[in-house]
Amino acid sequence: MENIKLTTSRCYFSSNDEEFVGFKEDVEQIIQKLTKGTKERKVISIVGMAGLGKTTLARKVYNNHSVADHFDVHAFCIVSQTYSIRKLLFEILKQATGEKRDMIKEDEDVADTLRKALYGKRYLIVLDDMWNYEAWEDLQSCFPCVERGSRIMITTRIQEVAIKMSDPYLLRFLTENESWELLQKKVFKREGVPLELEKAGFEVARNCKGLPLVIVLNAGIIAQKERRVSVWEEFAKDLSSLGLEEQSRKAVQSSYDYLRDHLKHCLLYIGYFPEDYNIPVSDLLKLWIAEELVPNINDTENLE
Repeated sequence: MENIKLTTSRCYFSSNDEEFVGFKEDVEQIIQKLTKGTKERKVISIVGMAGLGKTTLARKVYNNHSVADHFDVHAFCIVSQTYSIRKLLFEILKQATGEKRDMIKEDEDVADTLRKALYGKRYLIVLDDMWNYEAWEDLQSCFPCVERGSRIMITTRIQEVAIKMSDPYLLRFLTENESWELLQKKVFKREGVPLELEKAGFEVARNCKGLPLVIVLNAGIIAQKERRVSVWEEFAKDLSSLGLEEQSRKAVQSSYDYLRDHLKHCLLYIGYFPEDYNIPVSDLLKLWIAEELVPNINDTENLE
């Protein structure tokens, strides 16, 4: 059962090939950094503002077949602003060794166990959403420096953090044409774009200023509006007067406002869980049903 990952910046953008726009060159360059060059342990840091697609890009690279085949051991973990080093090391250890256990033994030296598990292997560790250099200082001694070509990929929105670890890879904004392509895919799926909406649609995309998060959220809003030129032109005009941060806030708020009432309650319920917590879909459905947020039907699979 696929899990829901509870972070807005990591949920907005599907990495399906059909909806993956604007990162092809970035993917190729980062794969080269991971699989070529020095045999020494190396850090690759991806930097960009919230909603630019750092996690989407990191996931795309991490799941690439050539990358998966190149490394003996893989782990993808989220650091975030608040973190427990012990729990983070345990999560990396579980992924690196394939262990199924959910608890850390009270007297277990997780750092030493992880160091031994990685020693002599070519490993790829992804540390997503790192906010401060102290987190790296806490973690780096657990990653052996044996010359096997191991790589650590980090995503962060703070360039000063990345600079202390490596030469940062700065993620760019989408071009106007890429923005329009992404908006089309989100709004129209596989339908053709009505000719009369092309100009207004392009303006909507252009006014999202190249930020994938804003494009995707606004696509969800405009998809529910009437497909009339005047409606889309008014929407584009409203966007043009907003800065990026204000657009992001307004798009998130509007996306929530456009939900039906019972879906709003379902979304708010997720806020009870800690940040970056993996919620099994089946468990979440049972909780929603218990709270009478969704109907209690026997065919849970169809409800999902």
